[in-house]
Amino acid sequence: MDNMEFQHLFEIKRYQGEKTFKNDFNEALNIYISETPAAIKTSSNELVSWIAKPRQGPFQVLLFILYCEHTVAGFAMLTFHQQIKVMSYEYVAIKNTFSSFASYFAYLDLINRYVVETGIDVLYWITEINNKNRGKDVDKESTLFKKLLCMNQFGKLDAYYKTFPLGMVEDTSFDAILYLKTNDRIRQIGVDTYLKIVTSIKNYYNSWYRCFMTSDEYNQYESLTQQIQEQINNKVSNLHEVSVSYIDCPLITPEEKIHTELMPKVESQRRLWWHLPLVLIGIIIISVILTFAFIVIFRIFDLELSNVSIILASTTSALITSYIAWRNNKK
Repeated sequence: MDNMEFQHLFEIKRYQGEKTFKNDFNEALNIYISETPAAIKTSSNELVSWIAKPRQGPFQVLLFILYCEHTVAGFAMLTFHQQIKVMSYEYVAIKNTFSSFASYFAYLDLINRYVVETGIDVLYWITEINNKNRGKDVDKESTLFKKLLCMNQFGKLDAYYKTFPLGMVEDTSFDAILYLKTNDRIRQIGVDTYLKIVTSIKNYYNSWYRCFMTSDEYNQYESLTQQIQEQINNKVSNLHEVSVSYIDCPLITPEEKIHTELMPKVESQRRLWWHLPLVLIGIIIISVILTFAFIVIFRIFDLELSNVSIILASTTSALITSYIAWRNNKK
């Protein structure tokens, strides 16, 4: 299970330094380098060093090679905070030619399955989203991922948050929003829980950079992260609980239209995808019918009704995943 591969159009492999997959990992790392904005990009040399000498401690780094049609399509990195049972999405970088809502949905689903099937006990899934200038100065990757998080039923933690810097580069510390997902759609968490998550993130950054700095540099860095922690503490000091808000998933803008492709544009000798427009139309029609059926059933039994867009997105995601699995079984 340590090197699990899911046999679909989309596949993932966890990379732990195996020589067999070194070339694939290098290719995935190059995709990460080219597709990740500079302001949020960890040094690739640090990633390689971490793999060569994994650190023992309360943080488990998981690196994945992402494939599409057996071709390297991207890179993903997660960190498990073992003491508080929190899994953090650090990076999901997909090569432009493979980028689509379907690919992101599939890779997130496969990573989630890997975590569940390997027995990692996760209480919360979290990730940071850039909120520079109150969301007006946000890179396109964060905008896209925000939509995907919404459609995967992540909720926004309504409390002040600021990212910890990548080394001594202060420009990499900025206002952000923490998004959270659990097995249930919780509406709030205790402020103590929120601060435990923030503290664990800070400790993780300190642990990471301790390995790449001199003693003087690290002392400066530790002081900087402590200042950010105290700033967050002061901002939430008047709260008893932190609300978790779930909103309608935003509509797709024209400049993001490339990501609405059902499948990435992959040429294949073995499969012809000419029928995909018909499949897309069918999935949309079925999703709409099922969504309204759910609404009717919920009203009949007087059950709480979630946002229609979330139901529709979840149904569409499930249908896409089922279709991919069905296509795979026909091979």
